[in-house]
Amino acid sequence: MKFFTRMRWCMSATWRWIKATLQMLRGAWQISKLNLPIVTIFGGARFLQADKYAVLANKLAAMFVEQNISVITGGGSGIMEAANCGAVAQASKTGKGKSIGINVKGLEERNKCAQEYFELNDFFARKYLMTHFSMGFVVFPGGFGTLEELGEILTLIQTKKMPHLPIVLIGVEYWSPFMEWLNKEVITHGAISNQEIELFVLTDDLQRALSLVCTTCRVGPDDPK
Repeated sequence: MKFFTRMRWCMSATWRWIKATLQMLRGAWQISKLNLPIVTIFGGARFLQADKYAVLANKLAAMFVEQNISVITGGGSGIMEAANCGAVAQASKTGKGKSIGINVKGLEERNKCAQEYFELNDFFARKYLMTHFSMGFVVFPGGFGTLEELGEILTLIQTKKMPHLPIVLIGVEYWSPFMEWLNKEVITHGAISNQEIELFVLTDDLQRALSLVCTTCRVGPDDPK
């Protein structure tokens, strides 16, 4: 009996990985339509479009598209929608750049502005697509999901499983308590080093954010330097 139970578990896990692989292949095909380079913008889904951080996300995404840089978001509402709306508005004016939203089925917050939009079944497949093809990351204020996305990217860079790509946090007021916790508790207890806290930059200056990200976003991840 145990043997057949274990076989069912293994077959179920295998089938899930097959479906996830097919999702990632489909997503990679969609992302291949974007102009290179690509930047991913993270942020919370619960922010109103009139919120100051949503307004900043809209402006920064437009600035990226003006430089012919495509934008990926998580395809949700709030910050993600603001970024896609800024990108698509600028793209319609200049014909430069493109934007895409990659959401997860079952979530209520759907994005209305992404030029390309699709949904996946799994968060990990979505996150892989949002990070693997990008040459830089901008993280706006958000909740658990945004923190988890930021934490995973930092972990991948820390452990050298990902190149040291630029990460910019927007929202000095919002992120300052987080920075204080990192400096007073996390570094003090030796959980991270002083050098590792320099893996990202905190600013409210959109022009600086654009410049920081674009220092390494000249070509795509698989293109020759």
